Amino acid sequence: MNSLKGYLLIATPELIAAVFTRSVILMIDHDENGAMGVILNRPTDATTSDLPEEIVGPEFDGNKPLHLGGPVSGPLMILHALAELADREVLPGVFLTLDSTKARELLVSKAEPSLIVINYSGWGAGQLESEFDRDSWLTLPATLDHVFDGREDDLWKSVVGQVSARKLSDFLGVRHIPPDPTMN
Repeated sequence: MNSLKGYLLIATPELIAAVFTRSVILMIDHDENGAMGVILNRPTDATTSDLPEEIVGPEFDGNKPLHLGGPVSGPLMILHALAELADREVLPGVFLTLDSTKARELLVSKAEPSLIVINYSGWGAGQLESEFDRDSWLTLPATLDHVFDGREDDLWKSVVGQVSARKLSDFLGVRHIPPDPTMN
C-alpha cells in the first residue's frame, strides 16, 4: 500500500456526497488502518472570534475564517509553517498542531500562513481505496502553496488542471507543459 500522506485528494464529479463536492483534501494520515485528512477549500461563516474563551483566552480579537475539515467531529486543528509549534509535519514546510497550548499560541500570535480547521474527513480500513475503485478521487502531491493558497473558490479548478497536465505529460512523455501550449 502506498500512503497518500502529504497528498491532495481531489473530488471528481462521480463523488456524490455533498460535503465533498469540488473539495480538495490534504491527507494527514493514510495507512492500512484507515485515512484522515482535512478539506482545504471549505471556509465557514464562523471566525476565530467565535472560538470559546477557553481556547483563545479572554482578550483575543481574531477574525480569521474557520474551515470545515470534513464531516467527522474532531478537535480544532491548525495547519501552519512554524516548526517550533508543531505536533507533526504533514509535508515539508506544512505542520499540524492539535495541542491546545500550542494552538492558543498560534491563534494569539496570528501566525501566518495558517489554516484553522474544525472537524476532519476520515475513512476506515479499505474505505478510501474502495472510493478510488469508483473513481471518486484524483490525487496530486501537495505543496505549501496548495495548503495556504487562500483562494478557496479556485483551488479545486487549479488542482484539477494540474492533475490533467500531469497525466497528459506522463502520457506524452513530455517533461514540461507550458500553461498556454499555444505559446510554443
